[in-house]
Amino acid sequence: MKTFHKVLFVLAILIANCISASAFTVDGVHYSINNDNTTVTVAGYPSDSEPTGDLTIPESVTYGGISYPVTSIGEWAFYDCRGLTSVTIPNSVTSIGERAFSDCHGLTSVTIPNSVTSIGDNAFKHCSGLRSVTIPNSVTTIGEGTFYGCDGLMSVTIPNSVTTIGDNAFYGCSSLRSVTIPNSVTSIGNGAFSFCSGLTSVTIPTSVTYIGNEAFYDCFRLTSIVWNAKNCSDFSYSYSPFTGLTDIKTFEFGSEVERIPAYLCDGLTGLTSVVWNARNCSECNYSSHPFANLTNIKTFEFGIEVMKIPDYLCYNLTGLTSVTIGNFVHEIGSSAFDGCTGLTSVTIGNFVH
Repeated sequence: MKTFHKVLFVLAILIANCISASAFTVDGVHYSINNDNTTVTVAGYPSDSEPTGDLTIPESVTYGGISYPVTSIGEWAFYDCRGLTSVTIPNSVTSIGERAFSDCHGLTSVTIPNSVTSIGDNAFKHCSGLRSVTIPNSVTTIGEGTFYGCDGLMSVTIPNSVTTIGDNAFYGCSSLRSVTIPNSVTSIGNGAFSFCSGLTSVTIPTSVTYIGNEAFYDCFRLTSIVWNAKNCSDFSYSYSPFTGLTDIKTFEFGSEVERIPAYLCDGLTGLTSVVWNARNCSECNYSSHPFANLTNIKTFEFGIEVMKIPDYLCYNLTGLTSVTIGNFVHEIGSSAFDGCTGLTSVTIGNFVH
């Protein structure tokens, strides 16, 4: 059964066709003429001829003897077209509107050309049949809920042009096994990868300065994190991006990290191993060191580029049994290992002084 929203949408198209010459239909697809009077937007389809199978949107359409380039796919244009299996979008299109293909459950393939610079919020929401998506390098923002609930999506390519991954962008993509977040991304929204239960590892790039609440909530198969964010903003208590992920075993900090956000490792009670490569990180303190109460940490390794171990870094890690200190550490901060009562093995590099 079509939803109330879809009924309203189709009625609006029918009314527009009756009262205005700015909308027309070619080969079972509605188009509306844009304000420039020279280009058109794909607006939908007649209520009695929902497109099915493979759909190729043309680069231009002719109406009244005039050829109009197709430059955009409008909001809700193919909403709930459950029989649609593939869509090819031409190079003339620059934008895909909000919910343009939302709830197209049978859609397994979509080709997005490099001409597209804007993909609207929820554009492919609940397209559960999608298996893989390549986002073109012309896109800078993956909008809110763009692939929400695409639980068949197994791979996605995010280009270096993307700077923002919106709230809930990949929420519920439970078949997604891996994702590479490029070093262009500065912001990852609230719940961006929540319930991506197939993910096993994640690398946060140097460029990231903001991660929203519970960005990786309930990604229960995550076992390792590589954290390269140079200077990311703090998190709120109990709403870190990795809240509740008790199966995470290893956490690696990259060499460019300069500051650890508050509550970054909050609740990672399964964490057993830390690799610390941060060569120029700010000091920790008694009340806010990153591994507070994580008493299951057994091993802590400092990389060869590390020159100083920050104050209170491993404070009160009572489960810590083994520490490896790299060759070039020349200073161990105040109370860095205070309270590590279980420590039985320390390996110190040849050049430590």
